Amino acid sequence: MSQTAAAPHSEDFRVAAEPEIEAWLRQLLQQQTTLQLSTPGGQSVGSRIWNIDPERHALSLEAQGSAQILQALIDSPEVMAVAYLDQIRLEFQLAPLVLVKSPTMDTLRAPWPQQLYRFQRREAFRVEPLGSPRALLQHPDHPDMALQLRVLDLSATGLALLLAPGLPRPQIGQALSSVQVELERDKHFVCDLRIQHVYETDAGLRLGCAFVRLPQGADRTLQLYIDQTQKRQRLLRKS
Repeated sequence: MSQTAAAPHSEDFRVAAEPEIEAWLRQLLQQQTTLQLSTPGGQSVGSRIWNIDPERHALSLEAQGSAQILQALIDSPEVMAVAYLDQIRLEFQLAPLVLVKSPTMDTLRAPWPQQLYRFQRREAFRVEPLGSPRALLQHPDHPDMALQLRVLDLSATGLALLLAPGLPRPQIGQALSSVQVELERDKHFVCDLRIQHVYETDAGLRLGCAFVRLPQGADRTLQLYIDQTQKRQRLLRKS
């Protein structure tokens, strides 16, 4: 009688050894990888590691975002950090956060994470477009407001959009219906998205969205575009 293999438990991906945690943090620091900081209440902002202090088991982050967002992070007993390193997704808790003011740059000081989780995400490998793909849609809170948003990156499971400063801020969990995604002149499709993450950048709000439903053939169009973009990027690196 055959047995079905059990799905891997999250404990299988837990990293608790201090040297390994430090190695991952140093990689995030060296590559200046964006960390998405979020609270259980839905507040979210992008940041980067500014410095790590192994002796004091602490690290410093760039204090980005509005004063309201920063205060929400400081007040929250739980702050989740999520980062992507190539095809690896890292998750760890950072709390409590303390705002440290400086004449040069304000930072958020956090205790060293006691553990982190790493997940392989081959099916969600993200690429940054070489062209100028865009998404045409209506603002979820203002149906009469037509938007043309730049696609910052995309994968087989979702994409990130840039919302210009000054426009109404959408909420995490909101649905975006009938979004026309234009990758290239001959590569486009209409789909539904759901906002997974919202955080501030210097250029505006970054909206991390997941595909809710892709029309027939769109998944192939998307995968071909991702494959072609990866090939072009490799050629550019060699040149």
